[in-house]
Amino acid sequence: MINRVKENLKRVRCYHSATLLDSTISHAQKEELSYLAFLDYFLEQECHYRNQTSINRNIKACHLPNIKTFDDFDFKYQHAVSKRTIAEWKTFDWLDKRENKIFMGPPGVGKTHVAIALSYEALKTGYKVIFFTMNKLIDEMLLAAYNNEFKKWLKKISKFDLIIIDEIGYLPIKQESSNLFFQLISELYEFRSIILTSNKLFKEWGSAFGDSVITTAILDRILHYSETIIMNGDSYRMKGKNKK
Repeated sequence: MINRVKENLKRVRCYHSATLLDSTISHAQKEELSYLAFLDYFLEQECHYRNQTSINRNIKACHLPNIKTFDDFDFKYQHAVSKRTIAEWKTFDWLDKRENKIFMGPPGVGKTHVAIALSYEALKTGYKVIFFTMNKLIDEMLLAAYNNEFKKWLKKISKFDLIIIDEIGYLPIKQESSNLFFQLISELYEFRSIILTSNKLFKEWGSAFGDSVITTAILDRILHYSETIIMNGDSYRMKGKNKK
């Protein structure tokens, strides 16, 4: 009978329950669970593993360059963010309200670390996240536009709850790319949350985007619902070298 139960579980796509059926029955017998308690435990196991599978799928789809956590972050070195602030961010009330986070400062001060760690926490909570460097984003937009699929690409990106755009301002952007970026920001405005990192202050974005009018329009939409965190200090990557 147990083999038939396993096959029926697979037919209704309860694959985790089918795999765990033997251990689940053993647990129920050991704990002398009632029928209702057994059913509750059985379904709880299936839901737990389905949720974990979904999270793992979302992590893979996010394209994070690596996994960074707040446990690895040096709060003593970078004082612009605190453990209390991180705890507030991890409630993701701001994400549900479609608000943005902008991390600004010179290279090596922890902007990308915080962006990735916050993304990872959002993924574990069940949100769908996608990560881009600015250069990678531009390449994807230009390719989609070249193939006359830019609107389709925008629709795909807007399905994510949170979009990370890392390293804005490191390289100048051509007019066509600036126009496409403006369309992306307009598509996401008040609909999805964005995390941006930049080595340039807002007043310097005009030179990065090469057009003051487009820059103003981009900033107008980004800043409407956002929190900006200025992260100053020397490069963390150079900290060890400076001690030599």
